[in-house]
Amino acid sequence: MLFIAAAAISGFTILRGVDPFDEGLVLQAARRVAHGQVPYRDFLWAYGPAQVYLLAGLSKLFGASLLQWRILRVLADAGVALVVFVLLRREAGTRIALAGWLAAATAIAQPRSANPFALALVCTLATVLVASGEGPARRRTAAAALLTAVAAAFRLDFGIYAAAAGAFTFWAGDGLRAASAYVAGSALLAALLYLPFALADGIPSLYQALVGTSLREAGWWTLPFPIAYHGPLSAWPPQAFLKDAKHVVDYYVPLLLVAGLVVTLAVAGHRTLRGWPASGRRLTRRLALPPSWAGLLVLGLGFVLYLRSRTDEFHTQPLLVVLAVLLPAAALAARPRWLRVAATAVFALLLAHGVANRGVAAFQRPDLAPVHARAADGVQAPRREAQSIDRLVRIVDRLTRPGAPIYVAPRRADLVRFNDALVYVLVDRDNPTRRDFGLLSRAGEQREAIAALERARPRVVVRWTDPLSSRREPNLSGHSSGVHLLDRYLLRRYRPLVRLYHYDVLVRR
Repeated sequence: MLFIAAAAISGFTILRGVDPFDEGLVLQAARRVAHGQVPYRDFLWAYGPAQVYLLAGLSKLFGASLLQWRILRVLADAGVALVVFVLLRREAGTRIALAGWLAAATAIAQPRSANPFALALVCTLATVLVASGEGPARRRTAAAALLTAVAAAFRLDFGIYAAAAGAFTFWAGDGLRAASAYVAGSALLAALLYLPFALADGIPSLYQALVGTSLREAGWWTLPFPIAYHGPLSAWPPQAFLKDAKHVVDYYVPLLLVAGLVVTLAVAGHRTLRGWPASGRRLTRRLALPPSWAGLLVLGLGFVLYLRSRTDEFHTQPLLVVLAVLLPAAALAARPRWLRVAATAVFALLLAHGVANRGVAAFQRPDLAPVHARAADGVQAPRREAQSIDRLVRIVDRLTRPGAPIYVAPRRADLVRFNDALVYVLVDRDNPTRRDFGLLSRAGEQREAIAALERARPRVVVRWTDPLSSRREPNLSGHSSGVHLLDRYLLRRYRPLVRLYHYDVLVRR
């Protein structure tokens, strides 16, 4: 029942909106795989291979669809909430576990993204659940190692977080031997999953795709930590006050999450000091904490790194889910009253934040219209956007043959925040370059794109002119590179045919 209820909390907005970036790059990657391409070798891909092969298989069976990943995401959201409930019930009982379940269910449901982190998060939390459970240690280490490897197959960084959390959980509950067996099993299974891609593209290239590029280009995407709120805060009327207060809480969620983790670490440290045994006992007993606490605290520290990579609403979700278990348990276990009050207050704010978000979504009536492209499957977009996409599909079908390439260019090549890879999926056409996302504002990437366009000579180029494409951010991508090689090439080789809201259709001169 809780799984179904969490799925309903996540799923009632399943048809709302299209996401040009995450949804586009994931579905375009799946489309490439369905056509025989290999990630990392044939096209740029920064995550594990599991999701793209899963979606490619579904598209082979049922056709390309914007609905398939959304159904998977709803199921993943429900699984996350259910694992939170089971973990918290062990420490705090059913009633408090229901509060943690509600916090997790509402937090993970909004915002929704096609990023594979949700499926990896289910496996990561399940790793701690299995590792801290009952039964023979050998069986639990095998099951936890398999879950960790699956998490790594969706996202390598989440697999690393899961491995660290599982190791500490086993060490705290079963000892060093079980922890070592688990780590070895996880590493072996993950290596086997990535072995075909290492053989296809080489270990150095695979490392660059999964790790090296992200580390090297972190300054282009990282956002500063939210400290000073500069938005409005009205005192009257009450509706305006509640709306502005919600915006304040939304802004400070990353800070609340870090504060919540600090509070739980303080409670854990206090419990450990109080339970410090006499000398001579096993080292693993000195924690004086439930094994799941050890794993979840390590997992929380890992998700702080994930949050630090980009402090937006998407990257807060994993840490918030972990704190949905830790904060209620800490509030019960804390002995100093101020720690108990702090844990309760932070959890209450996070719970209110999630419930308010889904409550607003439930009563919203946005002006949406269905997108009639074959892959849309009933998904809706803002009315003008939906109408322009429908016209765009008809124009591309008229001007190009099936399977012919087109190219989707950003608003301006020198300042690119996001790309719109979803166009390729909606019009069912190939991208002649190997980049569906990533940096394009530097000279090297623009020359690479121009060379691919010269080879393929696509008849149609779609320029995505949504201001979102070049909206400035407080990082390196928010500054113009001054490089307009791609803009000048498109001006020379293509002429404008028609403007469709946020889509300019260009045809070859």
